Amino acid sequence: MAGVYGMNFDQMPELHWAWGYPFAVALMLGLGVGLWGVFKWRHWL
Repeated sequence: MAGVYGMNFDQMPELHWAWGYPFAVALMLGLGVGLWGVFKWRHWL
């Protein structure tokens, strides 16, 4: 979806924070669900 497995850089904050990776994945899922909800509410889907 966002190339999570291709992000192999050392200067990424999520790599040095214990909850960084789950937070990043939850943020992407939350944004996707939020956009789906807005589109459904506006009858675009």
